[in-house]
Amino acid sequence: MKIAVLLPVFVLMCLFPLIAAPDAESVQLTFTLYAVGLPVAESHMSFDLTPSAYLMGLQYQTTGVARLFAGDKLDQTTKGMFEHDQPVPMEFHSFVRLHGQDRTVVLEYRNGDPTATTTTPPNEGERDIVPQAEREHTLDPLSAMVDMLHTLARTGRCDLSHKTYDGRRLEVFEVHTVDEEDIASSGRSVFAGRALRCDYTSRPLMGFHLGEQRADDQRVRKG
Repeated sequence: MKIAVLLPVFVLMCLFPLIAAPDAESVQLTFTLYAVGLPVAESHMSFDLTPSAYLMGLQYQTTGVARLFAGDKLDQTTKGMFEHDQPVPMEFHSFVRLHGQDRTVVLEYRNGDPTATTTTPPNEGERDIVPQAEREHTLDPLSAMVDMLHTLARTGRCDLSHKTYDGRRLEVFEVHTVDEEDIASSGRSVFAGRALRCDYTSRPLMGFHLGEQRADDQRVRKG
């Protein structure tokens, strides 16, 4: 699963030239992830951005030898509208299989506030509960990435900060523009050349696990 956390950074780099085009429609990308030269996971992303609405999906699963040790899987989707150039999510669906346990969250939004219609297993007894007041006017994690792409397409930069809530944890997602870099050619990628580098930080605030996973929940993730 730690590989999946890093994956969207590479996705964003490859998507930007596509969505910046005026006639851009739906984009679908497939990625193979490697560790010590061996394929360990595959990920698929679908992305549809229009001036008024967006739809984004992210799927991930371990493959090959890695699947024998960790049959991890992730399937997330979000859809929403743009109002005054800001993303306004409508629905967020998340299914995760981690350590053999299935975990499902469905969030629906009204007036910018998320309501969990499905949370399996429930948060109670498993982790700290994020207060309702702290969830108000948050984005789901995929909508925050949508805004990153939308901001890039409009301004050529990626500086932004959002509070995100995925039905379990509250985090701050911050991105800042670094500079352009040269991406070397590789037999495992169709992309090479100049690319804009955007560094992100995902800093957990609330909703930490009550058990042994608490330390990992509190870890700041960067990419």
